[in-house]
Amino acid sequence: MGQRITGKVRAAHGADDPAMAAELELPNPRRLLIISIVAIVLLGLSVVIAAAYSILSINETAISVETERAEVALEVVLRDGAPDAAAATRLADDFVLNGARFGDAASALPGEVSLAVPGSQTRLLWTPRRIGSELAQHLAPIRLLASALFLAGIGIVLNRLYRLTRLLEARRRAAQDLAARDTLTGLANRLGFEQQLARSASGPALLYLDLDGFKHVNDSFGHGAGDELLRIVAARLAALAREGDCVARIGGDEFAFLRSPPTSRAELAELAADIALALSEPVRLGATQIQIGASIGIAMGNEHEDRARLVAAADAALYRAKALPGHAFVFADSPRIASAA
Repeated sequence: MGQRITGKVRAAHGADDPAMAAELELPNPRRLLIISIVAIVLLGLSVVIAAAYSILSINETAISVETERAEVALEVVLRDGAPDAAAATRLADDFVLNGARFGDAASALPGEVSLAVPGSQTRLLWTPRRIGSELAQHLAPIRLLASALFLAGIGIVLNRLYRLTRLLEARRRAAQDLAARDTLTGLANRLGFEQQLARSASGPALLYLDLDGFKHVNDSFGHGAGDELLRIVAARLAALAREGDCVARIGGDEFAFLRSPPTSRAELAELAADIALALSEPVRLGATQIQIGASIGIAMGNEHEDRARLVAAADAALYRAKALPGHAFVFADSPRIASAA
């Protein structure tokens, strides 16, 4: 039995145990929610950037076309006169050059473009139409409405996703708890014990128990009575646990009591005596009253840093205790025998 349990503990620390591997492969719903929010934000940013780039591209194209038209218009106007105010007015009215005027490059206002006047230091200045920006302004109400609808839709999606995430998280935890729980007694099962052992701080102590007389109960009163006895034993063991301890049914009539540190040899001996006393109290099964006991093997965590060796030591101590007459508990590191009866 020691090799079998030790192998299970090794599997709990590695990737060979299918249940543990499946747990590690489960997606984290909270992470999925965060990834979804980031993806939505990136999508929104991409839409905004694409719209801004489109506006800039349309503006640059419009300015380029208007500059070409201004070159032709300037050539036509200067055939009839000098670059003066009248010529500027004609350029503004006849050739649709908004705010056309003549001046030097230093007098250009923000947003204006300039064009050199042939044979002169003077430049033609005007404010070109930025069609992309004008179109964006005209479409602003529609854009705001579409943005509001988009944000509302995103809010609904995020709310649904958040609720779904919480539901998935609750079901995942419930499934994990169910997988690590013994359905008959409500205690941790072997998987739950291995998980708790893997998470426990350094120096936990382990008491490994085997019921004395359980086979006789099953044979004499049936498996239903045996199940009821196991539930009573589980309740008595759980009543002796303190915060941080783990009481588990390993299988059949075998139980494990993992005592969290700090602890001492004297405390563990007292706990083993309390367990033996609690289990020796008579149990009524139907019209019959029976009495059982337990053999206990104890391993100190500070003497077995490796979790697998801790379990193996407690299991070996249990076999030594079972070989003794009466109900006994035995420390794994000592040949001395302590009677719990």
